[in-house]
Amino acid sequence: MRIALLGAGAMGTIIGAYLTKAGYDVELVDNYKDHVDALNEKGAHIVGFVDEIIPVKAVYDDGLTGKYDLIISLTKQTTMKEALNKAVPFMHDETLIMTLQNGIPEDIAAEIVGIDRVVGGGMEFSGTFIGPGVSKLASAKETLGISFGRPTGIIDEKALEIQKMFKNALGHCELTDNLMGVRYTKLTDNSCFSGLATALGCLVGDILDNRTAMEIIAYTGRECAKIIKVKGIKPVELFGLCPTMENVSFETKEELDAVITYWSDIYKAFRNQKASMIQDLEKGRKCEIYQINGKFVDEAKKLGIPTPFNDKIVELVSEIQEGKTTLEEAWNKNLGRFEIPSL
Repeated sequence: MRIALLGAGAMGTIIGAYLTKAGYDVELVDNYKDHVDALNEKGAHIVGFVDEIIPVKAVYDDGLTGKYDLIISLTKQTTMKEALNKAVPFMHDETLIMTLQNGIPEDIAAEIVGIDRVVGGGMEFSGTFIGPGVSKLASAKETLGISFGRPTGIIDEKALEIQKMFKNALGHCELTDNLMGVRYTKLTDNSCFSGLATALGCLVGDILDNRTAMEIIAYTGRECAKIIKVKGIKPVELFGLCPTMENVSFETKEELDAVITYWSDIYKAFRNQKASMIQDLEKGRKCEIYQINGKFVDEAKKLGIPTPFNDKIVELVSEIQEGKTTLEEAWNKNLGRFEIPSL
């Protein structure tokens, strides 16, 4: 199987390196010249919970050649359509696109190749881009893995082949017939701990150590679970998280305490995680707030469900993105801007 991985950032570098290490034919594709050059000259240096250098093949985004059997899409949703369209001449009639971005990006890929040639999934580990050629695995090595499936729910030989590949490379790969369940669990994860961390300009650990921030997580997660339930989606458990109303809903202070414990126990393994949206904003790029918390906000409007906490996260991150607030001042300025009900 010949593979092009579009978007060799923090997560893409880690995935591409371990796929290469496992013996698969992978090209890491990126438009950051210094990064591509460093990957080719020195290999992919994975630090954090591991420390190893893995020789890889990397090309600029105009360096694709021949035909690829699998396109792994890890660019931001904001540039995804453009990147995939540039790759179309290098696809054959059976090339699959695998979407591993945040949000619900399968529709974008389906517009280009049709829904039958799309698989999508969520990553269960955390990564931070350190610099050219270097990515940090910010969660334990045991978290390396993905869950994926086809939007149609079909499990076929191609999907099983991809599952085997990722199992060999990462150690864990769950193939599901409930892709939307995976997607909405991951969307909840990102909306809570990536969305709030970006709104506050902090790491996951800073949230875990602050009672007010954890109450905001609890209310945000409850909003997400309500939407998931009303949509009739059965969330799939990822790295211990399953955002059902049974797990994350509460009405009393005692129930709130229990829900906060639920979230804290899951995310203690990710204390050092820096949200990808923070990494984007630090580089002066647009982040994916409208595809993450904004996705829940849009769905809630259609369903008539109020989402004041997701609304506020979108508002605060937008202010940072527009330069009205800096990441450095976000914690002191934004933590108190959430209206937390009394129980």
